[in-house]
Amino acid sequence: MDSSIKQGQLITLTFEGKEFEVIVIDPNGLGKGQPTVGFGFRMMQKHGGLPEPTLSKWLTKESGFEGDSNNDVLSLEPPSGNRFRVIQISGADNNQYIVIEASDWVVLASDVLKKPGKVSKTTQHKLIDFLTWFAVKGFYAEAYTALKGTYTAKDSRATTKWLEMRQTGKIERKSYTDLLQSQGCQSSDYAHWTDRVYQGLFGMRAKNMREVWALIDGDEVIARNHIPETQGLEAVRYCEDMVVRLFIDDLEQAHDDAINYSRRKFIGCAGTN
Repeated sequence: MDSSIKQGQLITLTFEGKEFEVIVIDPNGLGKGQPTVGFGFRMMQKHGGLPEPTLSKWLTKESGFEGDSNNDVLSLEPPSGNRFRVIQISGADNNQYIVIEASDWVVLASDVLKKPGKVSKTTQHKLIDFLTWFAVKGFYAEAYTALKGTYTAKDSRATTKWLEMRQTGKIERKSYTDLLQSQGCQSSDYAHWTDRVYQGLFGMRAKNMREVWALIDGDEVIARNHIPETQGLEAVRYCEDMVVRLFIDDLEQAHDDAINYSRRKFIGCAGTN
């Protein structure tokens, strides 16, 4: 057993901007020195949206040997009728914890979405966000390992920043599309204004810029095409947000002004193309 990792060890883990209180279940659960970890109901309510009272209602107990309550076998039974192992464990702080292993929480979330029972739509949407967050980061970790042979802390931070930017962008883009809609724009007009932003920032339409980002080295003829996708998408998000902030009564003028501000901030020069 790796002496540096103990059963019941407590850690605070920041995963994709979300802070989890985590406990070590088995120091060698995935192999020597490779522990399994889990977290409790409160963390799932906070980050997955499943209310603690609901989880407690799903908790089932079977008596252990010789009437010893410490040997009671616990499981969680959601509306599907499937059972998920619940672990009672003594923490390093001498408190007792009821936890579910992390990957089981992910499977449980999926199970609830398939057969939600009386789980509210709001909770279901939070569970979808929870699963999406885990899935994207895990996929990129595997992709980086396959491409580079390793997945470093720097890679992890870059992926986190990109995910957070995309999530923030979705919220802010709704304000932008709401503005366009309030000015009488139809769905077919959105592409025009999106291209207006991309053309002003990068000198090409959105479709073409995305094609450039899809290339490993970009277009060596035009230096600005080497703007990384993460930086480029952040510039687009910022620009669209500035359009909302600067708009008075003229969409074209608001876009021109927003593009100028965005180019100064992200690209280092003003003026539209």
